Amino acid sequence: MNRHEQRIKAFQILFQIDNDAVSLKDVKFKEMYNKYDYIKQLVDYYIAHQNDIDDKISSLLKNYTLDRISKVDRNVLRISVTEILSTDIPKKVIINEAVKITKVYSDVNSFKFVNGVLKNFKNE
Repeated sequence: MNRHEQRIKAFQILFQIDNDAVSLKDVKFKEMYNKYDYIKQLVDYYIAHQNDIDDKISSLLKNYTLDRISKVDRNVLRISVTEILSTDIPKKVIINEAVKITKVYSDVNSFKFVNGVLKNFKNE
């Protein structure tokens, strides 16, 4: 499984545990979480730093709250900010991946919103 596919699985796991909808032990793709270190690293980092990551995202939102944006966009932002904070992968690559994931899983123009928020985060 390549890095792009692992990012998608990490995003899908965060999507499931959003607002305690499902516990981590009951998520779909749990076997991939256990098998792939990168998925586990991202999910575990987000869980350990959830409040800090959500606060960083919230500080970049204008006229929105984190709860007001779509669940897909919220969790793409979460996995992307997690990746920016916890890895040495270039921010440009992470943002590009976030845009790709958003184009597949969210509304038609949501990628513009996600791209804008992450570019603001990158410039901080």
